[in-house]
Amino acid sequence: MDDFDLDAKDRQGYNYPIPHSNESSYWKEDITPEKVKTVKGNGRVMMFWNRNFYIFGKFLDESTGEETTISAGLYRGKELIYKTVINCDSGTWENWVLNKKNNRKEVLLRGDIQKNLTSCKAGDNFDLILKNDNRRLANWIFNAQALQHDVEGYSRKIKKTIVGEKSHSLGHNVRPAVKVYSKYTTFAATRFEFTATGRAVFSRLAFGQCNAWPKNMDMQCQKVRDWMQHRSKANFSYMSVIGFRNSPDENFTTGLGVFGNNLMTFIPDCLTDKYFNFLQMKIHANKFVPLERVVKVFLWKDDNGKDIYRNGTAPNVSRALCCCTNMTTGRVLDDDEKENCIPLNDCVDRTWTCQQAFDPDIGREIEKTWRENDEAYEQGLKNGNGIFVANNAGVKTHMVKDKNPLKGENGVYF
Repeated sequence: MDDFDLDAKDRQGYNYPIPHSNESSYWKEDITPEKVKTVKGNGRVMMFWNRNFYIFGKFLDESTGEETTISAGLYRGKELIYKTVINCDSGTWENWVLNKKNNRKEVLLRGDIQKNLTSCKAGDNFDLILKNDNRRLANWIFNAQALQHDVEGYSRKIKKTIVGEKSHSLGHNVRPAVKVYSKYTTFAATRFEFTATGRAVFSRLAFGQCNAWPKNMDMQCQKVRDWMQHRSKANFSYMSVIGFRNSPDENFTTGLGVFGNNLMTFIPDCLTDKYFNFLQMKIHANKFVPLERVVKVFLWKDDNGKDIYRNGTAPNVSRALCCCTNMTTGRVLDDDEKENCIPLNDCVDRTWTCQQAFDPDIGREIEKTWRENDEAYEQGLKNGNGIFVANNAGVKTHMVKDKNPLKGENGVYF
């Protein structure tokens, strides 16, 4: 994953060449079953690896006399594929594509900036995310606002897809999303360009298949967790959100549903409001985590009653990375994915403990916090106003007390 700060000369404009864009098969994979490939006339089943673009920036104090705008887009050479234009002065946004028939740029979607999420005031930070899920699926997210609408869905009742008030016959289910019909598909992009005018300036770019969040959030695990949830694909009801009250996740929102960036599975686990769990069981996988896993397939029992197996393969439904992480930053330990991350299935099979990532001093502070929470809870019960207080990872309830990481030489057993 690329993740770097932008120089002063790039603070209002940067052109980022997309890695491996010249390799036709790098960001996609042919997953057509062999039995389908052998039948003449059958099409191929292609899978596209997700790509995430993160831009971080700030609104300055000084005025330049220009409108304050933020633009970002995917391009194939000089030709536009899909871009968004955010205008702070007018409080609007527009998403643009390139018409395949006449080669003209045209507005695909437009809307208003949500003032409760973006004020554009001097000193405020901003973030802009492009989630590229598929060759025609790309979601813009600005300060936790999805710059999308007009959901396409499949109605089982009438057995047609519905886009707005129109319906189209289709014989199978489809994923609800806005499809980006431009001259080129999103995976044909060779570069990602973003520019700003007026008081908006950029500070950082991150790109890859993993998740990113703003800098300067060390020792703020719960705030990172909230930040990612607000931009996630969560689709909570308002009653579900109410259910988070008086819990560490009391600031959760309904989420962005199909227009979100990440699944809830991949938001970080916290040991306290401050500290990240040193063993993050589910971090978004990259393309190198296998799509299939080796499994034992039962064949028969022999004459002695012994089970006979053979090795086979099955879809890897748990495609995620299990990583040892820094307890204060939440980043992979030493930023070394090779040494500190393994596929989730291997993590479970090997009962990985990430002892190298556990900080004993922080552990003692966490244990003290948990003890104080327990005492506050017990006192609340006595007073008749008990409030549930717990860490959102659920780690505390699974701790093996006789192998406490704060005692002995047994390492970490959570």
